[in-house]
Amino acid sequence: MDASKMTKKMLNRRDFNRSLLGTGAALAVDGVPVGIASAQPRRGGRLRVAAHVQGAQDALDPAKFTQSTDYARGFMLYNGLTRIDEAGEAVPELAESFEASGDVTEWYFKLRKGVTFQDGKTFDADDAVYSIMRHKDPKVASASKGLVEDIVDVTADGKDGVRIKLSAPNADIPVLLGTFGFLIVKNGATDFSTAVGTGPFRLKEFKPGVRTVVTRNENYFKSGRPYLDEIEYFGIADPVARLNALIAGDIHMMSDLRPNAIDEAKKASGIEVFSTRCPRFVQFAMMCDRAPTNNLDFRLAVKNLLDRERIVNQILKGYGVVANDHFVMPQSLVYNSSLPQRGVDIDKAKFHLKKAGMENASVELHVSEAVQNSIEMGLLLQREAARAGLTISLKREPSDGYWSNIWMKRPFHAVQWNPRPTESIMATLVWKSDAKWNDTQFKDVRLDHLINTARGTVDLAKRKELFWEIEKIIYEQGGSAIPAFVNYLDAISSKVKGLSPIPTGNLGGFNFADSVWLEN
Repeated sequence: MDASKMTKKMLNRRDFNRSLLGTGAALAVDGVPVGIASAQPRRGGRLRVAAHVQGAQDALDPAKFTQSTDYARGFMLYNGLTRIDEAGEAVPELAESFEASGDVTEWYFKLRKGVTFQDGKTFDADDAVYSIMRHKDPKVASASKGLVEDIVDVTADGKDGVRIKLSAPNADIPVLLGTFGFLIVKNGATDFSTAVGTGPFRLKEFKPGVRTVVTRNENYFKSGRPYLDEIEYFGIADPVARLNALIAGDIHMMSDLRPNAIDEAKKASGIEVFSTRCPRFVQFAMMCDRAPTNNLDFRLAVKNLLDRERIVNQILKGYGVVANDHFVMPQSLVYNSSLPQRGVDIDKAKFHLKKAGMENASVELHVSEAVQNSIEMGLLLQREAARAGLTISLKREPSDGYWSNIWMKRPFHAVQWNPRPTESIMATLVWKSDAKWNDTQFKDVRLDHLINTARGTVDLAKRKELFWEIEKIIYEQGGSAIPAFVNYLDAISSKVKGLSPIPTGNLGGFNFADSVWLEN
């Protein structure tokens, strides 16, 4: 760093990660690396991977990524300035290092030299500047726009340096830039009918909703990688058909193994269950801007009708953690342990229903296979609600179109949220009043202020104090009934090696492409 250009005290990567360790930046995992202790990685082979979702909205533009198929495909083709490792920390990727000013309002990223895009163009600072700033352009309509509101400017510092200036402190910038929405594209890229990135694979075929085929990038900047010649990636929506394809040897990896199929997978020859503990959750979203879920007492009644222990033990088969109607796991150092743990309380539910004027009311709850375990959870909720005099009619929606036709459109519906690397990022995406993905439409000025403040707070004690209040507001007033955190469960062939659990997604945080190989 040129001291004349940055006079404030700098916070280096080691200090930054240490300051956030134990909050959102250090998520717990209980999977184990597959094949790490085995022989030298083998080059060659074609990997076939079945995802649990697919659709015509599949995208190649990181700004348009909204579902897991996009995330995995993106990591095959592109890289970020940073990446998220097994501990949930930001580590350098296309950047060699990063530093922040003492007040965390300015960041400097030193870029890796000698990296080329798949068409031969040299990667430089202009590509990084363009890739970040395009999220602020209203014409791009980026799904990540809400995460860059505090970015004032991104500028090149020569060819191998990038400076980010913020309107407010933000300690999450390195972690944010390691997520799928911020993968690096070429300066000026607007046509995403194809993809040209710096990633481990080149795009060979892309048919939205059908399949993606990629081939090895021989000029990849990571020496010796990727190990595979080719990856074929496609969706099999039916969980039974997906597991049968794995058992039959038609595929090597599958995402989203359902808990009720764990025993079958374990009994199958040559199949391994891959579990990653993480703050992924299913919630029953109660939209606060429309009836009947705009009634706080109705929402509190529902929250007191969730049999959380049974959901974890019977539905999730133990592969999960009881939640308490907010998004922070008990394992986090910013978890609010002072909030009473909710369980089934029929008397309290009856009290709130009476106060809401909804005794003997009937409501409709939308569930789907598109939201893992939501049907089974909904059935349990339906049973407990009947004991309190509330009739819940389950409307089972088809997976195809659920996210466009039901999510954020029906007053009472199931939602599944993949985790983000920090609690601040998650809160900004889902619980700020103006968040694009605020699926409960709960809006609170005090909550917005707390989320903004927490995002720029590095000191753990202060960060914890802020999150305790954030969790309390959502717990007491919000529209989220969250019964459990759900492990990522996948299944893979024993031939697949090199897969490590990363707590931001299925199959190694969706980022398996440049690490796995196939043994004979």
